[in-house]
Amino acid sequence: MSANEEETTSKRRILEAASKIFAEKGYDGARVDEIAKRAAVNKALIYYYFPKGKEELLERLFRETLETAVGLMAIPEMRDFDFSDRAGTIRLLHKFLDVLEERQDILRVMLMESLKRSPVNDLIFDMIREIVASIFAAVDSAAGSAMPDREFAMVMEFFTGIMPLLSYVVYHEAWMERFGVKESDLRERFITAFIGTHFDYSATTYKQALPMEEIAKAMIDKDTGDGR
Repeated sequence: MSANEEETTSKRRILEAASKIFAEKGYDGARVDEIAKRAAVNKALIYYYFPKGKEELLERLFRETLETAVGLMAIPEMRDFDFSDRAGTIRLLHKFLDVLEERQDILRVMLMESLKRSPVNDLIFDMIREIVASIFAAVDSAAGSAMPDREFAMVMEFFTGIMPLLSYVVYHEAWMERFGVKESDLRERFITAFIGTHFDYSATTYKQALPMEEIAKAMIDKDTGDGR
C-alpha cells in the first residue's frame, strides 16, 4: 500500500469511528481517545490529520454529507427536473432517502447539535444557507430574473424541505418500532405527505424546470473553493 493509500485508509477509519462515537455520545460527550481506540489508530495521528480534533472531524463529516446530497442532484433523473412528473418525483425521493439513510448516524448528530447554541450549530446553519443560496442562484439564472420573496422561499426550503427529510431519516426506525409500521408502508406515506407539503408548493414557486446539474455544480464549486 502506498503512503497516499495508507493515509486515505486511515482518515476513512477515523471518520467512520468518529461518526459512530458522535452518534452514540453526542458531540460534547465524544472524546478523541475513544475515537482513536475505535479506529485502531494512535491519538496523535488524529491530530496530525485533523489538527482541530473532534470539531474538525465533525465538520468534515457534515461536509461529506452535504457533498453526498449535492451529488444526487447530478444524476440523470435530476436533469431539468419537472415537478409535474409525479412518478419521477417518487423515484427521486426514494433515491434521496436511500442515500441519506446510509448517513443516518451523522444526520442524527446534526439534528442534536442544531438545537444547541454552539459553533457547531453555526456551522450547520451556515451550510444550510449555502445550499439554499445555491439553489436560488441557479433558479435565478435559468429564469433570467431574481426570485420574488426570497426570504419566504428560504423558510419554505428549510421548514418544509430540509427538516422533514432529516426528521424522517433520524426517526423512522423508532416510529416503525413504536407504531408497528412496515418500513415500505411508512416510507410510502412519508413520500406522499412530503410531495403534498413541499413539492406541490415548490412547483408554483419554481415555475420553470429546475436546472439541477447547474445547482449541483454551483454548490460543489462553492464548497470546494473552485467557484472563484
